[in-house]
Amino acid sequence: MSSNQSLYSATQSPVATATNLDVEPIKKTSSEDLNAIATLVSKTSTTSSTNSSTSKTTEQAGLLASIWELKVAALLCFLTAFTGFIFGWDVGTIGGMTNMTSFKTNFGSIDTNTGEYSLPSIIIGLIVSIFSIACAIGGLTLAKVADSWGRKWCLEFALILYHIGTIIQWSSQWSGSWIHFMIGRIVMGLAIGTTAVVAPMFISESAPLKIRGSMVALYQLCITLGILLGGCINFVSKSKLIGNTQWLFPLYLNHGFALICMIGVAFMPESAVYFVSIDKVDDARKSIARLNSRSDALVNGELDRIVTSHATLVAELEDSNWRDVFTGSPKNFKRLLIGVFIMLFQQFTGCNYFFYYGTSLFASVGIEDSYKTAIILGIVNFAATFPSLYLVERFGRKSCFIVGSIVMLICMTIYASIGSVGFTSGVGGITMIVFTCIYIVGFACTWGPVAFVTVSELYSTKTKAVSIGIATSFNWIANFLISLFTPMITSKIGFNFGFVFAGCLFASIIFVITWVPETKGKTIEDVEEMYR
Repeated sequence: MSSNQSLYSATQSPVATATNLDVEPIKKTSSEDLNAIATLVSKTSTTSSTNSSTSKTTEQAGLLASIWELKVAALLCFLTAFTGFIFGWDVGTIGGMTNMTSFKTNFGSIDTNTGEYSLPSIIIGLIVSIFSIACAIGGLTLAKVADSWGRKWCLEFALILYHIGTIIQWSSQWSGSWIHFMIGRIVMGLAIGTTAVVAPMFISESAPLKIRGSMVALYQLCITLGILLGGCINFVSKSKLIGNTQWLFPLYLNHGFALICMIGVAFMPESAVYFVSIDKVDDARKSIARLNSRSDALVNGELDRIVTSHATLVAELEDSNWRDVFTGSPKNFKRLLIGVFIMLFQQFTGCNYFFYYGTSLFASVGIEDSYKTAIILGIVNFAATFPSLYLVERFGRKSCFIVGSIVMLICMTIYASIGSVGFTSGVGGITMIVFTCIYIVGFACTWGPVAFVTVSELYSTKTKAVSIGIATSFNWIANFLISLFTPMITSKIGFNFGFVFAGCLFASIIFVITWVPETKGKTIEDVEEMYR
């Protein structure tokens, strides 16, 4: 949620696969060894129903065999999910970037008290936070282009916009204007907000059924990978480079990562769901065949499912009204509020307090190289994302929320207590880092991914699009507020700010216990019945 390894032979390159297919579906070209593995997996699954450990191993082997069998589709889905990486890359780099002396020298002014260049905390907060507002606008407006242009070309447009935003940012080295730099972040935010909506949708509509869940999960994994590598690059830039190149180098790399995404999306066939929505059924059939390597019967079966689902959706939407979100039954407005508060609490856990400003926070307590600390936090965040894929299905959404909040509440309280009394050197500083890492494990395993899973399961087909859009907008707004005001609040009350997040975490426990339903294993109809 990582390296781009080539899984193709000379005769089965992504170019050949994407261009040399006619309307007929691809025929399987698996080797005898692969068939033997698949057979062994099937037999093992059948004979080990009483052994949970063996069953789990068999399931994992079956998934790996499916991914290998559908390696072209898996690689193309990964390259599409890689748009999540460039989102995480910004989160992982911007905090360290604005904390670099070279950045402050280029955009700031001399502080008469210290004799050093600095930027007011309000400006740093605005530079970081304006990105979130732009993301919200992009997700609500530009993402709509996917319905008219298609998912594929909407993503390509967003990635071009991302390049433009990056160019505006690095060109600000010559103007020395932080407003110039901020305009680039606004343009880039519009692009990321668009990809954050369209890329997961594109993957979920296109990935073969056998690997669909794991392919969609790659998007979140790529975000955490971007945060990790962003922290690593900041450390390298600060340690090995000098002058403006320190903060420019991460920006230059933006172009390379976006180009990887553009190439991958270019070879990805357009969504069959989109083709059906514009009455191009033959093109939809071709799209399914290109990625699934299935027989005519199975391709037609998948196509029939999409056509039927689309017809049902159109009928329901024709009978719906945006007011249904607020006044419809059963209890649509209450469900909307639950989704909104889940998204608000996800941000008010304090996650981005660390992800955006971890470098400056730990620098303030005397950590010798706070950029190393950012790498540690990134590694923990990346590694802890994997267990969440299991925990959310094993223990349910509600339990994950409650346990996650309790763990984060304890860690945040200890962190803030140590920081507020000034015991931040030596053992105190190390203790703060340790409990921050435990906090991030708690977030990455629970509130990080589970919030989005739960919100996507709360609503009926009629109200889902509008309700999720509203709830997600509040997530971006909360992100904006935290990233804007954290520098100012921290400069006034220091680590006592952690107690504010601890209070929010306590409130989130009460909220989940009293309001949030358990949606694990429930259909849309089941959720509807819960509110009647």
